Amino acid sequence: MKQHKQTNAGIGVGYITVMIIFAIICLTIFAVLSYRAAGSNDALNERAGEHLNKYYEADASAKKTLYELDEIAANARNTPFFADSFESEAAKFDKVSVKTEPDGCTANFSEHINENSFIFVSVKFYENKKEYKINSWKRMSALNSDDNNINVWDGTF
Repeated sequence: MKQHKQTNAGIGVGYITVMIIFAIICLTIFAVLSYRAAGSNDALNERAGEHLNKYYEADASAKKTLYELDEIAANARNTPFFADSFESEAAKFDKVSVKTEPDGCTANFSEHINENSFIFVSVKFYENKKEYKINSWKRMSALNSDDNNINVWDGTF
């Protein structure tokens, strides 16, 4: 009688080794990518924190300027010519522009945050009232100023 050799049709040791090496390479690549993503997030958070600090410094400076302008308005109310007195005292600030109106004055100024953005403030000081109205207090981008806007046709003639 003749004996037949039996062969196993199973997976060889070489295939398992290749799969383990492939899995190790994939895990190594994912680890490196995760490390890089964590570093990028950390750098982004640091830049955002620096910008936030600069914003709050500019905001505090704008509030200080508003306080000083309010004192100037209070002193100007005690004079016979509110607009002239307010405008001459506010002119001591290089960054403040004053527009005279029938019932008071509007002061406009801006505080620099960084090279691309600033806080714009517009405040109305009344001649006969011991109060002011903030018309605008907003962060603006120097890149989106009115000089860079493109006029687009709105469909009217």
